[in-house]
Amino acid sequence: MHRQMKLSAAQFRILVIFYSLGDTILVVPGSLTADSKQEAWIPAILGVGVGVLLVWMYIKLSSLYPNKTLIELNEAILGKWLGKFVSLLFVASTLLFCSQVLFYVGSFLTTRIIIQTPMLAVHILFIGIVIVGVRLGIETIARCAEILFPWFVIPFLILVFSIFPQIHYENLQPLLEVGVKPIIRSILVFISITPLTFIVLLTVFPAHVAEPDQRNRAFFTGSLIGGGIMIIILLLGILVLGNTYTRIALYPSYELARRIEVADFLKNIEVIMAIM
Repeated sequence: MHRQMKLSAAQFRILVIFYSLGDTILVVPGSLTADSKQEAWIPAILGVGVGVLLVWMYIKLSSLYPNKTLIELNEAILGKWLGKFVSLLFVASTLLFCSQVLFYVGSFLTTRIIIQTPMLAVHILFIGIVIVGVRLGIETIARCAEILFPWFVIPFLILVFSIFPQIHYENLQPLLEVGVKPIIRSILVFISITPLTFIVLLTVFPAHVAEPDQRNRAFFTGSLIGGGIMIIILLLGILVLGNTYTRIALYPSYELARRIEVADFLKNIEVIMAIM
């Protein structure tokens, strides 16, 4: 028999951060500013707070059956047949969600970076990587995430510090103008894209995460770090591009990276968004 695969708490934290961001770093700024305009950072912060509460709920739920995955949990709580049916719906919805992510990746790369490349070729390349990753197992995916994490952090820091001189604080004004309903809609959009989908992580948490005294904290901190990065990207978009351009741009984060220009020699490095 194969040994049970285990992740360290640090590896799981990185997976949570990457899962928090993913394609959301491209689509969330435009989605939130569509309703909340220059105040989109407010529902983002509130959405991260709601996300922490959801993570707490997921941790409490998983603590009832610490040695079971989400699929096994469904059967334990709902019974064999109803549990299998709910798990089937869960797997189907996750498959559709992942297909959406694959589309975003292909659309972004073929419209902004490798324009002459057919989208199908990009999809085949990325789905091939996914197949190999699934075949090798969650431990291999987690180790790969550890290797790639600095390749996300460094471009992110370059983006933040390079674009900082172009910030216009007046883009946040007027404050408290849009009203309560747009803020609530934006909160719902935010949590539907990331925090609610954290339930996918219960397929490995806590059954396949070692270090019981640290894994809960890793879940919390990973969601907070991912949410914090998303808030920073959103704020930079509003402060640099303005809420109107952030709202109408197809990929506002990429447009933000295109604005980087330092001392007339650091230009056209928007490919860092593709790296991220």
